[in-house]
Amino acid sequence: MQEFLPYIELDANIEAFRAFCLQNCYRKELVHKGEHVVPPENDVCGFLHKGCLKVFFSTENGSERLMWFLEDGNLIPTGSGKSFCKRLVADVDSEILYITFDDIYQFVLQSKENFFTIVEQYQKRQLLCIQGQLKEIEESSSVKILKFLYQSAALYGKKTKNGILIENLPSRVDIASHIGVHRSNVTRYISNLEKDGIFEKVGKKLLVKDLDKLQELLEAELEKE
Repeated sequence: MQEFLPYIELDANIEAFRAFCLQNCYRKELVHKGEHVVPPENDVCGFLHKGCLKVFFSTENGSERLMWFLEDGNLIPTGSGKSFCKRLVADVDSEILYITFDDIYQFVLQSKENFFTIVEQYQKRQLLCIQGQLKEIEESSSVKILKFLYQSAALYGKKTKNGILIENLPSRVDIASHIGVHRSNVTRYISNLEKDGIFEKVGKKLLVKDLDKLQELLEAELEKE
């Protein structure tokens, strides 16, 4: 049941590329939380040196859909904002380094390892896009919500004596946008899980007090599909 979540994390072998970007970037940009980032032009690459960005894509009807959370150590999608990548928003204060495609080409030519570093960045994005399409077709709202919450706890939660603490759970609006359900559904399911004693709010964080019970609920919903 483990799948890719929308968090595109730091790759272990990205440090050589980070050092290259720091040395060759022609511009640095500091973006505060909530501010928009202009997607790089077609001959320019942005590298997220610090922070986290939310990436929204355009849908067929012209609306938008939250697709990824880019964490530091990632390339930023190219585009004018008029097509695939609709907009980028800083989830926390972030720093972006800009280099040209010609510079990236020179980095790739240095070694086979450098080539795979860049290719792997795009492979995971492709898998996430395909997975998103399959979820849209196959899964009900309840399954989407429960699966997102379960995987967030199982893959990203921090074990404590009282349960599993999810420190960076996206907002209700962002969860709904990403999995393609209405925000009220997300709020309702989380509230019900709190009433059942499975979840507990801890400030802005969420404590999963009974992960096994959450898994049972998810498996029961999957059996109905």
